[in-house]
Amino acid sequence: MAISPNVENDADERARRVELILMDVDGVLTDGRILLIPDGSGGVQEVKMFDVQDGVGISFAHRVGLRTGVLTGRISASVVARAKELGMEIVEQGSHNKLESYSKIKTAANVEDAVIAYIGDDYQDLPILRRAGLAVAPANAQAEVKQACHLVTERPGGRGAVRETLDFIIRAQGKWDQIMTRYRS
Repeated sequence: MAISPNVENDADERARRVELILMDVDGVLTDGRILLIPDGSGGVQEVKMFDVQDGVGISFAHRVGLRTGVLTGRISASVVARAKELGMEIVEQGSHNKLESYSKIKTAANVEDAVIAYIGDDYQDLPILRRAGLAVAPANAQAEVKQACHLVTERPGGRGAVRETLDFIIRAQGKWDQIMTRYRS
């Protein structure tokens, strides 16, 4: 995990305050590629691929009491299915104004910016990244996005960036042993 030199950085302290982790989908929870398969009736079916390690990280986050959600401009049944499978609390799709959606999520979740971590990779994520308590960009993010973030992951979106972020937050909060006790035998 690289700490960005471009913003005033107290990433560990910021991570300790996190209660809710929100993330974009395409380019963050997936690698950004979208597979369109003809459905045989003239339409197409959209397929997205998700990283299993990211899913494990999300389950770890839930295990230590963190809340999670996705905020995306696209609408996809795959996203709903994956979020449900992982027990993600917030699924906001079809957002043409992400900042407005983010504000609604904050109100509904009864949280302030300081306790939100947001993972985003592209320009439409910048307004949220500039407000979130902990702003994170995956390795594949646009350069300007990386510059606005407190942390930049070593792994790209759809290839472990979410897991890397969640592990960082859980460790910063001193809760890593709660996760590892289960696997030490």
